Amino acid sequence: METTNVCWRLFVLVAYISTFFTTLTDASIQLLNFETIHKRDQSYSLITSLSPTPLPSPDIFPPFWINPPLPYTPQLPFQSPSPSPNPPEYAPTPPTSIPTPRPPIYQPPVVYPPPSVPPPPHKRPQNAVWCVAKPTVPDPIIQEAMDYACGSGADCKSIEPNGPCYQPNTMFAHASFAFNSYWQNAKVGGGTCDFGGTAMLVNVDPSFDDCHFIYY
Repeated sequence: METTNVCWRLFVLVAYISTFFTTLTDASIQLLNFETIHKRDQSYSLITSLSPTPLPSPDIFPPFWINPPLPYTPQLPFQSPSPSPNPPEYAPTPPTSIPTPRPPIYQPPVVYPPPSVPPPPHKRPQNAVWCVAKPTVPDPIIQEAMDYACGSGADCKSIEPNGPCYQPNTMFAHASFAFNSYWQNAKVGGGTCDFGGTAMLVNVDPSFDDCHFIYY
């Protein structure tokens, strides 16, 4: 029995040693193959680095003289262009004085001879108009135009004191009555309601109370 155990142990030991040597042999073969491949790669790299660089193709770089050189032409000395005369500089100067606006100039009325006999009054049509003074004209200008109307045939007695048209006692009211009295008598002869720009036509009857603005 003891002999059998010894034989069995020897068998196991031999098998273990055989396996160990087999494994060691395979590892040595793999290491040798690796070193061979590594040396071969290094040799290839060295050969590649020592190989000459290929020259470029002659088609890439053309020859130097494709066209013949041009003949030499002497250069003329450079002449700078003559400066053109500059136009005179004009700087506008502001006005030294500011003009003041002038008041409007009213021309005297056009003189038309009054008719010898005033036309008879008639019934007022729907398009009747009257000549009155402009309320925006200064009183001194209206006074001159009213004096002309009263001296040229207008009925100015009604605007005197105690007259039916004296009130309201204003330059505008008195001049309107005088302008209308003169124009209604002179319009048949070509007279106009202007009085140097101091009068205008209205289509509303300016009569009031006992003061009647005539219409012919």
